Amino acid sequence: MAAFRICFFNEIPDSTGHDHHCCQRSIEILEAADVEEAIALAIREFEELEKIARWDLHAHTYECAPLDMDI
Repeated sequence: MAAFRICFFNEIPDSTGHDHHCCQRSIEILEAADVEEAIALAIREFEELEKIARWDLHAHTYECAPLDMDI
């Protein structure tokens, strides 16, 4: 099993109209068989936390990175 951090991003314009890549929420999945499973679990959790039916109603994209669990 592997651990991942999935960050959900939106493009938010500033006062000058320039878009910025802003993290809406970061979710850590501590046990997943692979990247695809981690993303699916994070999407489900994101939708529940944001109380929305589809993740892409609140974010435009996501990024997934492995977590180093060595202590």
